[in-house]
Amino acid sequence: MVYNIVNLQAATSTENLRALEEVKDFCTTDLGRGGKERWTYHMLPEAALDAELHRMSNATSSTFVDSVTFQPCAAYADLNQDRYSIEEWELPGGVWQFTAIYDGHCGHDTVNYVHKRLPSIVRTSLQVLLQSVPSTSLKPEFVSEVLCTAVRHLDQSIRSDLLDFLPHDRLTQMSDAQLNQHILHRYSEWNTISTRCTQGSTVLLALSDPLKKNVWILNLGDSVAVLGSRSFSGKWSATIINSVHNCHNRSESQRIRREHPESEQACVYDNRVLGYLAPTRALGDTWLKVPSVYTRRAFAPHLQDWLPPHQVAQYASRILTPPYISDLPEVYHHSLDVSQHELLLILSSDGLQDLYDNNDIQLSDQEMADRWVALVGRHIHSATDMDLQSNLALRLLRDAVGGDNTELVSRNLTLEMEDKWMDDITILVQRFR
Repeated sequence: MVYNIVNLQAATSTENLRALEEVKDFCTTDLGRGGKERWTYHMLPEAALDAELHRMSNATSSTFVDSVTFQPCAAYADLNQDRYSIEEWELPGGVWQFTAIYDGHCGHDTVNYVHKRLPSIVRTSLQVLLQSVPSTSLKPEFVSEVLCTAVRHLDQSIRSDLLDFLPHDRLTQMSDAQLNQHILHRYSEWNTISTRCTQGSTVLLALSDPLKKNVWILNLGDSVAVLGSRSFSGKWSATIINSVHNCHNRSESQRIRREHPESEQACVYDNRVLGYLAPTRALGDTWLKVPSVYTRRAFAPHLQDWLPPHQVAQYASRILTPPYISDLPEVYHHSLDVSQHELLLILSSDGLQDLYDNNDIQLSDQEMADRWVALVGRHIHSATDMDLQSNLALRLLRDAVGGDNTELVSRNLTLEMEDKWMDDITILVQRFR
């Protein structure tokens, strides 16, 4: 046997110092989990933190809305499942403003579909309403109905595509071979349908009229809308507009239990619907809205992308009296008076509040809302820092990832970990002028 001998020169003192210099700003953490496992992160100087956060969150500003959307995990950097819309519509009577956050789960197909389709449905329906009703006769409930109908129509379209492709009575009569043949014959169509049916998206949207006298908030899921108002004395107050649709909300868990027989104890289990899904209302998630035969015979291969087969079978066995996930949104109307009060609106996906919890900041929902509005209010007229202070959503994100604690901010931005250490976060801050 012949060995090749490689001679390596010892590093010089200068090279050793350079190597030490390169790693001196790296630290490790156990994330408070205990045990021996550690993860590395890079301590960034304060001067670099704002710029890095701006870059990673795709911070943008329009004439009336500041926005960020954030997921720092490198393995998931391109897999942020949040989407958002910021649009202005020239309609009869003037320009309406539409903003929305769509928080996707279990994949991108459904949230992309909702992001693409919902604004156009709302706009078309609103235009029809405005053309048929004089502005002097436009009641707030008319617009609320337009929003509610648009959301339910979109969800129904996902369900209709499924039932048109695979009617329930036909599915129950098919053999496995016939079902496989039917799917393979139109596989591209089935792949689109089935992915939308096994994924989902929440929706939180705001619609304001041309004179800024009215704002409508629609919620379907667990995102949060907060209205901030400044009095003549200069003090800001915060109002949480919507209830949150998850099982931590007692009224939601009680509603689900009322809608199903008492024998179905697992309809709410471990603060999740069927022990599976956190939000109680959403678009998509059709497999939790139709008979279990669809899950057992048709959807199982798609669910197994993130659920092992035994869990798919377990959840399917709990689907006895669907639907379990609701597509009925709640719509709230608020009258505004921008001549008397300075107003702002904060929309955020649930990841924002979750991050405070992860950082051991224990606040009630109202305390959280007060904190957000006070923070934004302090900086709403500031123009001294174009990277951070002029973007109010970015200011909120900086507070959530650690605020003035540069070590915590650095850790949250640069942690070297293959799994997500925080949920996707999207924030929109709208100014009413």
